[in-house]
Amino acid sequence: MATRKSKRKKKARVFSICLIIIALVLIVGCGLYILNEKKTDTVVSNITPTTTTTIDQSQPTENNSEEAENKQESKDDLFDLFLNGKIDAEVISEDGRDSLNASSLDLEGDEWDSYHFYDYRDVNNDGDAELMLSGPYGYSFFDIRDNKVILFEDGQGTGATCILSYYKDTYWIVHAHAWEEFDDFSMHRYEGSTLAETIRFGSDEDENGEKYFYRSLPDSDEIEKISESEYNELIDCILQD
Repeated sequence: MATRKSKRKKKARVFSICLIIIALVLIVGCGLYILNEKKTDTVVSNITPTTTTTIDQSQPTENNSEEAENKQESKDDLFDLFLNGKIDAEVISEDGRDSLNASSLDLEGDEWDSYHFYDYRDVNNDGDAELMLSGPYGYSFFDIRDNKVILFEDGQGTGATCILSYYKDTYWIVHAHAWEEFDDFSMHRYEGSTLAETIRFGSDEDENGEKYFYRSLPDSDEIEKISESEYNELIDCILQD
């Protein structure tokens, strides 16, 4: 029969074993918890989204606008030099090339044959403004080409007036030939220094004295007859500056 002392030793041994087991469970549990946390951190770090930097390869427009402004300023300077008689303009005509000084235009005069500054407009549809003078035969149009002032269109006389028209959303330079019994209009559309299109129309009389109306065929010197209403529509268009 076990004594009271042996029973106490037995209980103490059992208690110690329980403490050891509890301690082992805690240690193992903590280890598993720490290991799990590390795995979680690793997974999170691996799935963290990366930031992609997009390089904008579009070119700035400021340089283009500055270049256009500088180009126009350079043209304006040359126009000013011409208007002040400091440089000559080169004249382009069917007879060839000639030179013109503004002092011969009597820009400050009030005689019938005097010329006057009228406006700067993009009459050749190239994005830059050209110089317009008004004179006895309508307008004279000046451009800058190869750093030179060029007179490229103007009136040719009392029966050949040069006017400006805005037709089909673009500028046209028109030479108007008018007589008592008939008329003829030649419309020129420029693209820069290139004459891109010409339209000719007017009215005349046939061999029987009958009046008819005509216009040129596309890309041709040939003409076709049109109605009076079509003729009047063209007249209305060219009178819209």
